[in-house]
Amino acid sequence: MNRITTAIVTQRTLIAERLADGSTTRERVNACHKLLDMDVEEFCKFQEIKSAAIDTALTLEEANTIYKYLGSGPDHFNKQAVEVKAALTCVFKELLVTDLRMDNTINNQIEEGDEEED
Repeated sequence: MNRITTAIVTQRTLIAERLADGSTTRERVNACHKLLDMDVEEFCKFQEIKSAAIDTALTLEEANTIYKYLGSGPDHFNKQAVEVKAALTCVFKELLVTDLRMDNTINNQIEEGDEEED
């Protein structure tokens, strides 16, 4: 198992526990499933940052796991179980935050370099 498959199992367990204790309903889980659908733009961005994150934020095995669940397009991802969609959406968020931080760092370095030239 890797962090991605572990996150999926964790989500599955949490959903089952919440259904069992009545803190959520099957209808709410189904609504969440639909809310987690991905469009083409999101799908492409996820594939892009997933590939860029290999060996930095993700292992090759984790990236391959994500690729398997994303499939060849958003239609494949959107048919995944809710626990898969929830786990991968969390990973996507983490990768986006990391990507933004890297962009900010690069922009700050460029700005500092411009100030030194003045």
